[in-house]
Amino acid sequence: MRDDDSGRPSGRSTRWRPRIGTDVSVAAAARAWVLAALPRLLARPAPARLSDNVELLVSELTANALLHAGGVEHIDLYCTDRVLGISVRDQDRAPITVRQAPPPDLDHGRGLVLVEALASRWGVREHPGDGKDVWLELPLDR
Repeated sequence: MRDDDSGRPSGRSTRWRPRIGTDVSVAAAARAWVLAALPRLLARPAPARLSDNVELLVSELTANALLHAGGVEHIDLYCTDRVLGISVRDQDRAPITVRQAPPPDLDHGRGLVLVEALASRWGVREHPGDGKDVWLELPLDR
């Protein structure tokens, strides 16, 4: 797997840019986009478990960008023979802070806990002076 100039692994990919990346409607629009793009990217119908996980993780990463990083610049999906990748770009220059799981009585704060549990790997790609990508990969069971 070789990166191209965009930093994404080679393979099939698609990008979505919201009209207004700071509006709360971005989360719903991102979920709709990813569910429509997934079968085209995979070149087959997506298994229900994969669709559910992708929808949940895009929602969580988008919510994090809205709440903590000033909004969403774009979302990338990429697919290789082995993985499906998701990357959410924001313009916040502050490094990401990973916290421990919140207390059970709190109704938020589990986004990256879910990412950690469902993704085969994830990370942050910083773009000095220009924001960051929070990315993750899910294995494709063939």
